[in-house]
Amino acid sequence: MMATTLKPTSRPLANRAIAGSIQPIEVPLWLGAERPGVEQAAAAIGTGLRQRWITRQRPELQQRLSAPVTIAVDTPADARDRLHRQSLEFLTPITTACQQLAAAVDAAIRSGSLALVLGGDHAVSMGSIAGAARAAHPSRLGVLWIDTHPDLNTPATSPSGHLHGMALASALGMGGADLAALHDLGPTVATSDICLLGVRDLDPGERRLIRDQQIWAMTMEEWTDSGLLAGLEAALAHLMAREVSAVHLSFDLDVLDPKLLPGTGTTVAGGLDFRETSRVLRSLRAWDGPLHSVDWVELNPALDASGWSTETAIALLATLLGETMR
Repeated sequence: MMATTLKPTSRPLANRAIAGSIQPIEVPLWLGAERPGVEQAAAAIGTGLRQRWITRQRPELQQRLSAPVTIAVDTPADARDRLHRQSLEFLTPITTACQQLAAAVDAAIRSGSLALVLGGDHAVSMGSIAGAARAAHPSRLGVLWIDTHPDLNTPATSPSGHLHGMALASALGMGGADLAALHDLGPTVATSDICLLGVRDLDPGERRLIRDQQIWAMTMEEWTDSGLLAGLEAALAHLMAREVSAVHLSFDLDVLDPKLLPGTGTTVAGGLDFRETSRVLRSLRAWDGPLHSVDWVELNPALDASGWSTETAIALLATLLGETMR
């Protein structure tokens, strides 16, 4: 896939990862993955990032962080007894949490902040994308989806029935009546306004959907072969050629190789290493396009008692937000 040249534009572009306030929004959700432990990550990353910049005496970064907003998740008392039934068992509490999250993301973006959504599992993106799309309306939102999984399953195609694997499909308005409540969160995103980077574990239904809808996608093989920065540039160029007014980055930590980050629920060999990920994130931070919101999801501290996965997730997020070695 060839990189294209960014179209010149007269409208102001503001990458909010570069400067300005950052509004952390913590979402302790595990019901989308149906695997407890991932809910611990939201506070762990939020607190860890702030402490990192205090310890490293980086006041210019620390002062960008607003007080976190925490989204309440109404986890059923018997949730652990209702796992893996493939019946959208937790649709109602996920929808409720995503309604609150959409409002918080919308408000943060309209205030001029970078909306930083700390998950939790990737089902949180149904709320964050809805909120970002509201803030962009009547213009369109672009989505840069960096993830091992495209999360384009629907209730009809999902092998697991877990809602975190349907997150992007829901944001596109797919899933029919089963996901109707989630479709009501806000404007849906057009299939031509998303880019998938680094996908390497695709279910048959997702593969068909990407082909039939002609969704822009670069697998991990293709991304590696093209060059990481060339592939990223191609994705961003596609979004800008679509003339979206804002871009939402949804970053799933399972795109990293499990040797680097074992603390995530769905590991697949062949992911990014630390230096590769850092290079991608530094390029995103330096981009002159309208990056207004970010998801940082799928860390599960309970799966890595050493704490290494949590430290890695925090260090890479710090890189995206401006921390450098010097």
